[in-house]
Amino acid sequence: MDTSRARRFKRLPPLNLFRVFDAAARHGSFTLAGDELCVTPSAVSQQIRQLEEFLEFRLFRRLPRRVELTREGTALAAVVQESLVMLTTICEKLSDPAGPTVICVNAAPSLASKWLVPRLKRFMDSHPTIKVTLIASNDAVDFDRQDIDIALRWGNPAEWQGVQVDPLGATALFPVISPEMLDGSRPLTTAAAFEDHTLLQLVNGTPWSSWAESAGLSGARFRDTLYFGEADHMLEAAAQGQGICLTTDILASGEIARGRLVAAHPRRVTIDEGFHILTSAIYGAKPALAQFRTWLQREVAEAPAGNTP
Repeated sequence: MDTSRARRFKRLPPLNLFRVFDAAARHGSFTLAGDELCVTPSAVSQQIRQLEEFLEFRLFRRLPRRVELTREGTALAAVVQESLVMLTTICEKLSDPAGPTVICVNAAPSLASKWLVPRLKRFMDSHPTIKVTLIASNDAVDFDRQDIDIALRWGNPAEWQGVQVDPLGATALFPVISPEMLDGSRPLTTAAAFEDHTLLQLVNGTPWSSWAESAGLSGARFRDTLYFGEADHMLEAAAQGQGICLTTDILASGEIARGRLVAAHPRRVTIDEGFHILTSAIYGAKPALAQFRTWLQREVAEAPAGNTP
């Protein structure tokens, strides 16, 4: 094959030309092919000519009352027919509402490890036709460029434009601590009670002062401050008795249920930021995605709030 032909075959002719060729090959007639495709015989003839010009060989011999495949046309017809059957089969399989659906969920690492992973099996059991692939990441979400169906991210709804945004659940901040760090299992209700503890803080997270002021503890001071990049690491440090941190029910519910963390103070402050469910504005209404979104919100709504000692 010469260089010009090699370059040309790096791309294929339009798929519709192969559909027309397949119909003409099966019927042995441009007229009958046109009837099947709802076009005129001359339109079939013109498109067959386009395909022949692209391939640079004849596909049909034009006889007085019929058309007949050439040697090259016969070889191509078998492959085209098989390929179109395979394409039709897989498209029908993928669009079958009764068939299995695979959705890709991209969740913030802390949410994935602390909250979503322990619950995924429950979703799979109740929705056997929906399979979930979970990826943990904090990367920016672009549904047009990434193979992602649902993203779970922390932030303010105004941050995301051009996507469907649904709250995972109401967000209330409260401080947690290891129960072993409390004196007589009593909550820390005075500013002075915090002085012997270390503040565990997320880098770029909600500052302690915003919660402390609403709790009447604006004068509270800590012995030291330790910063973390991920909320799950911060919570683990708190569970190990390294300090106090602000968190939400979604992230802390598992450790609270296991008795590794308790609320250090009864005050809960609702904030605008929180975990949200992001889906494509175009495909977000697909049944499998809608079911998963509803399940996520129901899981949050039915979970018990964090306990107070």
